[in-house]
Amino acid sequence: MAQEQEMRKQEVLIVEDEIHIAEALAFLVEDAGYRVRLAHNGKDALESILANPPDLIISDLMMPVMDGAQLLRELRSRNVQVPVVLMSAAGQAHIAGMGADATMSKPFDLQDVETLLQRFLSQHAA
Repeated sequence: MAQEQEMRKQEVLIVEDEIHIAEALAFLVEDAGYRVRLAHNGKDALESILANPPDLIISDLMMPVMDGAQLLRELRSRNVQVPVVLMSAAGQAHIAGMGADATMSKPFDLQDVETLLQRFLSQHAA
């Protein structure tokens, strides 16, 4: 039974190059009952998404190799139907209009993360 519940858990891909931020966000998402996958740049994330799409993507904007805006453009051009949340320390106004499904400021707080998870995953939560 526990294995069945684990299989039904939705998955969030966190794309963040700063490991302490990725780990903190992963802890919050896992604590809310979701599985987490990590990628440290947009290129690695794109490969992971194309191989096995998650239920939600939370991506930093500024990263090496491929940034969050480039990742988002690649996903949209390939018609990948996964909600994308872009986050930035520069604030939400800086990333508004880039085509993300939602935005989040860094540093984020627990309520910001919970609200986004409920918005995009609550209807399917196991």
